[in-house]
Amino acid sequence: MSQYDMSKDHPRMPKKVRLGDITVRDGFQHEEIWIPTEAKIYYLQELAFAGIQRLEVTNLGNTRIMPQFRDAEEVLEGVRTDIFNKRLAARGIDPGTIEWTAVTIRESGVDRAIMLKEKDCGPDRVLMMVSTDEEHHFANSATTLPQYWREAERCIRKCKDAGIKMCGTVSTIWGSPISGP
Repeated sequence: MSQYDMSKDHPRMPKKVRLGDITVRDGFQHEEIWIPTEAKIYYLQELAFAGIQRLEVTNLGNTRIMPQFRDAEEVLEGVRTDIFNKRLAARGIDPGTIEWTAVTIRESGVDRAIMLKEKDCGPDRVLMMVSTDEEHHFANSATTLPQYWREAERCIRKCKDAGIKMCGTVSTIWGSPISGP
């Protein structure tokens, strides 16, 4: 690692950054060939060993639409084991510094995250997505934007009450794969 301190030359630059990775969730979601659960867990564990502290683990959405995530619970369980936590600690990594994230766009996914948390294998953070394009948003969620915002309000409250962080993200800001630019 470089000892160069960019903040000396660029005082507006942050002294630290926190890296995240979305490969297992975003990168694998459109793969047509099934990626084994064990491979997903291994990949996530190796990313954690490399020092990545924010990892998108899975999507808690409809598995008929996204079959790559039919193992969501098993993957979350796989990164929450005592054995893995001991392996992290042996490498000087505090397991509590890793934030495991699950993505969803519907309240049913938030309910599932809460249920998994109660089983001690749920995500630390839920990321809900909204599209700037109404047609794209409806294709992904089967809700209109006004319906979605009402649902999102309930989801935020549910996550807060359950002790799960909630994060929002906006997609299609540069154009839509359905409606175009």
